[in-house]
Amino acid sequence: MNPFNQQLLAAKEKQRLRYIKIMAFFAIGALIVIIAIFASRGTRIEVYPNDAAELASVRLEHGVAIIIGETLYSISKKPVIVVSAAGFKPATHKLDQHAFAKVISVTLEPLPAKIELSTNINDDKTSWLIDDEVIDITATFEHQLDAGDYQLSIFHSHYQDASVALSLARGELFKLLIPLTPINGTLSITTKPSGAHITINDIDSGISPLELPMEGGIYQVGIALKNHQTINDTIDINRTTATVTRDYKLALKKAAISVALNPQGGQLVLDNIIINNTPIIPVTKGVEHNLSYSKQGYFTQYKTVTLNTDEKINLVFELQKEMGQVEIHSTPESSVELNGKLMGNTPLQLSLNAVEQKITLGKPGFRSITKLITPSAANTKKVSVTLLSEKEVRLKDAPKFYTHKAGGQLKLFTPNDTFTMGASRSERGQRANEIIRKVKLTKAFYAGITEVSNEQYRQYNKATKGVSTEPVTSISWIEAASFCNWLSQLEGLDPVYRINKQQLGGINPHSDGYRLLTEAEWEWLARKAGKATQTLFVWGDKYVIPKDAVNIADESANNSVKVFVSKYNDGFQGMAPVKSFRREKSGLYDQGGNVSEWTHDSYSIMPAKSGTVFTDPFDLTISNSHVVKGASWRSGSVTELRPSFKEGLVGSRDDLGFRIGRYVYGGH
Repeated sequence: MNPFNQQLLAAKEKQRLRYIKIMAFFAIGALIVIIAIFASRGTRIEVYPNDAAELASVRLEHGVAIIIGETLYSISKKPVIVVSAAGFKPATHKLDQHAFAKVISVTLEPLPAKIELSTNINDDKTSWLIDDEVIDITATFEHQLDAGDYQLSIFHSHYQDASVALSLARGELFKLLIPLTPINGTLSITTKPSGAHITINDIDSGISPLELPMEGGIYQVGIALKNHQTINDTIDINRTTATVTRDYKLALKKAAISVALNPQGGQLVLDNIIINNTPIIPVTKGVEHNLSYSKQGYFTQYKTVTLNTDEKINLVFELQKEMGQVEIHSTPESSVELNGKLMGNTPLQLSLNAVEQKITLGKPGFRSITKLITPSAANTKKVSVTLLSEKEVRLKDAPKFYTHKAGGQLKLFTPNDTFTMGASRSERGQRANEIIRKVKLTKAFYAGITEVSNEQYRQYNKATKGVSTEPVTSISWIEAASFCNWLSQLEGLDPVYRINKQQLGGINPHSDGYRLLTEAEWEWLARKAGKATQTLFVWGDKYVIPKDAVNIADESANNSVKVFVSKYNDGFQGMAPVKSFRREKSGLYDQGGNVSEWTHDSYSIMPAKSGTVFTDPFDLTISNSHVVKGASWRSGSVTELRPSFKEGLVGSRDDLGFRIGRYVYGGH
């Protein structure tokens, strides 16, 4: 064999071996796939209901698997399959390893049938019923139903009922146009007088009297006769009322008045009847008619007319503006605002439109007054007022008594009085610090009827101890002042005392907030308020104390105090609840005893200049020592029982409390 043939045979052998290798590779791959399929444990898929199972098909949606018949062989851990059947909704199912080599059930839901129905009338008042239940009222009917048999009914008031038997399959689309037959009816028309032209839906239909066969429906009927008013009517021929009878009484045409009004918005009256929103007014012929048009701020206009049949006239009402004179006077002179606009000062004369006008008179420091007037051309309107100062108004409006928010009651005092503070050297029990001063009180103020009680003070300081009805004691002057500030803030008033870290930093003399009574107020209340003349003691000038007058050191205090009042027993060895004794002439309680009281004033023994009258003294001094006034349950000497008695103290004391007050309108 030559070398060429040997090479050819070698090449053929090499190619044959290559084909054998390829075939072996594919055979091995196929074997591996088959082994994997069987190793994966097949999962049987059962489809329900039975009629769905007969038509069902299963396909792989996601993963690596083979479906052979009703069995799935999966290499993937979580394959997803889709089961479908004609007439049923497809179902997607995700398997996991727990389902492998088992039977899984897939239930398919049947597809509903869809119906699309219409009629030949295309009326949205058509009622659609299925098995005698109204489903919808519409011109066309679209609905979904489960497969099965149904009875469809159609109802319309102008047509005969229609009924259709439906037998629907799963997923079926059923379309049908159902013709409806109109009901038959009759329309009968008579008129008085007869001979009127009758139109139905704008079509000439004859002369009255008239009777026509009519199909069910709504019709527009017109009745027209010469020299008579036209009548328009709506007729409904339906299943309930198939026969309609009308008897029309035709009225003669009326004359008419057309009105133009300037300005608009007034009141038009025809023969004593108000006419609203009617540009054309029908009236009776041959009769005199009276019209008037009026509007506030204008002169009323009147017109009289008489019209013939079918006559129409145009009337124009053009009103003239009415002006009136207004004279404005005030005491004192004040500014005048008209409807919010400044017009000048009184006295003032204005020419104003005859509508309600708002006139406000004001002056700084005085309470404004507003008047509403309506000017008139017939006469001059006069406004004359007297302005009261803000102080006068506040005093006028101030209640005689009121209760503050901590529960204490206050009484109003309007002194306008001059009295003498202190005591002369010749007065029994007088002390050197009781300096005589002439004082005039003019400012209205409130004073607490009682001393501040534990119950009231406890609302400010929760740690307060003691019987609720007894006066609070053992507190310093700054604590009493702080209570006043707290109460002022509680009621929205300006505080009197400027206090920082329990130190007095200043006093506001213009405040109307709560404060301690001034020494002058306290002594005037104790010696002069409610009395014809100033007295030596709270109860009067006699040294014999009336029964139940004051709580002081009586015989029961013999062993506890140095000095006591013999032959007097007030019923209390120590402090008593507030209001335990008779009301004093001033209307207050316990200024003559029970507990002594802090006052607003700093303590001073500076003598007063002879002949000086101190008007409404209000001390602004910042001091550690303050004036204490009034006797207490420990007081037994004539010196202490007199209201002119005073002490200067820095600290607290167990028989020392306080009483509050405030100005009505503040200021100094």
